[in-house]
Amino acid sequence: MTLLLFALAAVGKDGGGLPVTVTEELKIRYWTLDQRLPSHPDQPVFNYVEEVNRLSVHGQGGGWQVWAQVDEVALGANRYYLDDVLYVERELVDPSTTSWLPRSSWANLEKVALRRDTGWGQIHLGDFYAAFGRGVSLNLNRNVDIDVDTSIQGVKAVAHPGAWDLTAVAGQLNRQQVVLDNPNLGISGDLRHSVVGLRAERFGLGVTNVGAHAVAWQFVDEQGLAEGLAALGGPPDAVIGGLTVEAQGLLGLDWYAEADHFSYPTNTLFGGEASEPGYALYGSAAAYWGSTVWLLEAKDYQNAERVNSTLGRELYEVAVAPTLEYERSTSEDSAAALNSNDLVGARLRVDWSARDGLIPYASLGLFRDEELGGLHFNRTPETIVHGLTGLELIQGHWAVLLNAGVRVDRRDQGEADYGADRQVHGDLDLKFPLGHGYLGNISAGMEHFSWGVNPLQQSDYFEMENAFSIQKGSDVALIAYLDRTTNPLVDTTGNLSDDLYGALELQVKPSSALTAKVFYGAYKAGIRCSGGQCRTLPGFDGARVSLVASF
Repeated sequence: MTLLLFALAAVGKDGGGLPVTVTEELKIRYWTLDQRLPSHPDQPVFNYVEEVNRLSVHGQGGGWQVWAQVDEVALGANRYYLDDVLYVERELVDPSTTSWLPRSSWANLEKVALRRDTGWGQIHLGDFYAAFGRGVSLNLNRNVDIDVDTSIQGVKAVAHPGAWDLTAVAGQLNRQQVVLDNPNLGISGDLRHSVVGLRAERFGLGVTNVGAHAVAWQFVDEQGLAEGLAALGGPPDAVIGGLTVEAQGLLGLDWYAEADHFSYPTNTLFGGEASEPGYALYGSAAAYWGSTVWLLEAKDYQNAERVNSTLGRELYEVAVAPTLEYERSTSEDSAAALNSNDLVGARLRVDWSARDGLIPYASLGLFRDEELGGLHFNRTPETIVHGLTGLELIQGHWAVLLNAGVRVDRRDQGEADYGADRQVHGDLDLKFPLGHGYLGNISAGMEHFSWGVNPLQQSDYFEMENAFSIQKGSDVALIAYLDRTTNPLVDTTGNLSDDLYGALELQVKPSSALTAKVFYGAYKAGIRCSGGQCRTLPGFDGARVSLVASF
């Protein structure tokens, strides 16, 4: 398949076909692990090599676009002999998954797409992405920040009759099986969940735009295309209908509002228990008064997160509503509130253009979380107050982004005093000139977290993530990383000490079409959120080389 894609590229370049761009991403990682055999405590037999390769071909011209992506991964040094018996560690492919390659390697044609642009709109066949409104009912897009890429494989049609946009999608979900930045272990086949959606938007009703949409989801628990198609004969697991209204300059404000109703014809998303309907209400208003910008957001979500409840093992979500959260401070505790099925709250933020290039801000969030299950540690409802302040300063080659906040999750009083979770956090991104064309950059983030009273008590902890870099334009950069954590929920160990991690990385970009990186050291595991979606990312200890080339 790789040779075929290169052949298509050659035709595009020299054969008069579509102009074609080929992108090759190669990563080789050497994982060093603390695990040892009791009989051989000095031999690191569990260390292994992981090679990941992604080849993408994109061609466009004459109103046509073609896209194909092949992913490949292989493990090395993941087996050893002990007393003449072969032992295989860290299986790449799940035993229940059929593979036509040896079990220590995997390759597949991950994405294939064809798009046709015409005077009336577009038609997409194969893999595509889609989002309705603010993503409350449907939001499937590439999220490279957390190594998530799930597409819809089917058909998408978009029409633009006059002042209308009409969108229809139908297909099955195609989860990314090979990941670029995280370990590839236990690869399994796709669970081919199905989605059908319609959206109509009307623009230019005075200062107002309105929209309506409907989405139906059907989830399966067995792998394979046939299982996904067979499930289509039954009722959908979730049906969502929603309305959106957007107004610019109405009463001197910019407005947005969305209301969605969630119906669950089956009990699949309730773990077999009786299903209940849900809803999601979101609204925002922005005012521009003098040199200040005021943004007020509010939300009320009831049983809206149920639509994602079966997808935990697949590490993605199909619908992501606005969270009103500051994602860089997300912890094990706030991630639970972010994904709550019984949550109401609001946030007010004020930005002030004090002078050219200097913008301080202040933000206050207030939330009420009534859910007790799921990811929650607490067993009583809680009221959450989160205050933030910071500034942005950009002048010449100098840039400063500074944020600091305090979050208190006050648990209700019950039979015992459950106390409160408290978090103090801050982060800094500083860029400054060093002379002779060199730039320096400091990126730092820290938090201290103290728990309230839990049935299974956790320990308070301190965390930090720091990066210090020197770069010459965009051609060369040298980066030093320093992480520390005392969080007992983090399952990694530092390479400098038990709780201290250090690493160096060299990045070289000899041309606009080629980037090479070399990394050695370790970084800690932790939660990362992007676009309202969170994922627990594992730590790393070892060496890696990566190349990205386009032609």
